Parts: sequence; C-alpha cells; structure tokens
Amino acid sequence: MPVNIRDIAKAAGVSVATVSKALNGYSTVNAATRAKIQRIAEEMQYHPNSAARSLVGQRSMTIGVFLTTGLANPFFAGVLGGIDRALKDRGYDLIYLAQAHAEEPGYSLMRHCRSRNVEGLLVFGMQENDMDFSELIGSGLPVVFIDMEMEGEHVGMISSDNAEAIRAEVQHLAGLNHRRIAFISGIAGTYPGRMRERGFLQGMAEQGLDRRPEYMIPGDYSRESGYEGMRRLLSLPERPTAVICCSDASAVGALEAALEQGLSVPDDLSIVGFDDVEAARSVRPALTTVRQDMQGIGYQAVGLLDDLIRGEELAEKRIILPTEWVERDSCGPAKESR
Repeated sequence: MPVNIRDIAKAAGVSVATVSKALNGYSTVNAATRAKIQRIAEEMQYHPNSAARSLVGQRSMTIGVFLTTGLANPFFAGVLGGIDRALKDRGYDLIYLAQAHAEEPGYSLMRHCRSRNVEGLLVFGMQENDMDFSELIGSGLPVVFIDMEMEGEHVGMISSDNAEAIRAEVQHLAGLNHRRIAFISGIAGTYPGRMRERGFLQGMAEQGLDRRPEYMIPGDYSRESGYEGMRRLLSLPERPTAVICCSDASAVGALEAALEQGLSVPDDLSIVGFDDVEAARSVRPALTTVRQDMQGIGYQAVGLLDDLIRGEELAEKRIILPTEWVERDSCGPAKESR
C-alpha cells in the first residue's frame, strides 16, 4: 500500500498538517522538524498523490483570482499583497479573471478557468449567493474561498475569527463600564458580516447587556454608512456611550459625524473599528481597532490552494486566523462612570 502523509505524521510524531507544510516548504515549520520529516519521507519512499502528479510535465503553474471588488479597498489590497508574496515563493503565476465576463448570458466560471488553464482558483470580494458556484465546486478544480463559507471535496476557505474579535470588543467596552453599546454592521449577506454580528450578540449576552434594536444599525463597511449610522444613533433620545463599527472606514465616518455634533471622542463617546488600515492610524483621535492579518490571509490562502492542487490529504481545509487588539485613542471609560 502506498505511503501517505498520515503514515509519515505517525512515524514523526507530528500532525498531518505539519507534515504537509514541511514537505511543501512552509517557513512556519522549524528547520529541525522539517529535516526529520523529509528524512522519514525518504526512508518510507513517500511519493505525492500520483493522480495529482500525473500531468506534472504539463502543469501551467498558474493560479486564477476572481475578485469583484476594486483594489482601492485597503483590505483587498492587503490580501492581494500576501497572495503575490506566496505565489513568488511557490513559483506560480497569476491570472486575474475579470468579473465583467460574469455578467454575460450563459457565463460559466468553471469554463472560464479551464479556458485560461489555471490549476486552481482564489475567490473573494463576493457573497455566497452572488452567483451559482455549484458547477465550479463540483468540477474538481481546487478552489479556496476567502471570507466565504463554502464546502466541497476540493474546496477550502480562509477567514479571520470575526466573531471572536467583535466579542472581545464588547468585553473590552463593558470593562470600561459601557452599558449602552451600539453596533454599525457590515453587509448582512457576507460571511464576515454574519460572524461579526454573531460576535456582538454573543458578547452582549455574556456581559449581561441588553441588545437594543435601535442600537443595531445596518451598514456596508463604507465611510458613508458609518457617518449616516452615527447620525441616526445621535438622534436617539438616549444615545449610546460606545459604538462598534464593522470596518475602519465605517468607524472613520462615525467619528466625523460625532465630531460634527460637538462630541469629544473618547470623553463623550467611544468608537471602535475593525481591520487596522492606514486610515485608523491617521485620523484624530487615532482609532482603537482590531487588526486583521491581511497579508497572512492571502499568503495562507495560496498555501492551502497549493496543497489542494498537489492532492495532499489535509486534516483541515478551513483556516480561521486570530485577530489582534490595537489600543489607540478613540476608546475610553463611559462618561457616566467617571
């Protein structure tokens, strides 16, 4: 029976994921462990999946990216930076599959991929219901979805731990004695939008705080939605003492609206963002926020796709990356508690 990476993992006393990373040159595996795994693989005469390797001489070494959002969005620009770095490390070329074709009658993303001879596809900047992905998922072409919840035999997904990040924001604000916490959401139909709202509701429940319907403001991650959302909140008879925004762009808009009303941030009102883009550092007061590892998302998405292309047996095809709390100047104790 052919040796597989599970056999190597057992012999080396490490996880299947560690073996896969070591054999594919991931820098996250230390040199001693990598050398040990490579030695055991040679001793056991391990050869990668023959089906995946059968056309090795004809490999295009090309990965496609299907992105519907422009590069002006700093989050997507950061992710693409990580993708570019990973492609260089792994020797792949990149083809951008233009969204404009998707609007043509009878368009097939799977056929588009085949016509460009890509070995795998990265998809992001979309909602799960933006188009029918069933043909693509069932085609056998390896696909990794970024910030989209999809499943399939040759499908992976990667995202930040959106729910935990927002839950932690609520916990932090509650620790500063905020009891009236509002939420300006992301796009409801997106995976991050759903997870961030889930984290907010979970955090409020854990802190014993009431979720007030008038404090739940729909948004779309944009500066404009943050501005209009904050104006709506400040028009209420009982204003919130803190506002969580689902993006830094939204938080910047919310901050503008609060300052226009003559409020002092954070003395009168605390504002928290999400992403840690350049704008979060440049506004005044600088935004307290949550940092997504944008480059890491892109880099690991390519690594996961490379594993799928190689036909490796993966213990997990779903990657959720932690976020990092970034304390700046827009968040402080509730005014009523001082």
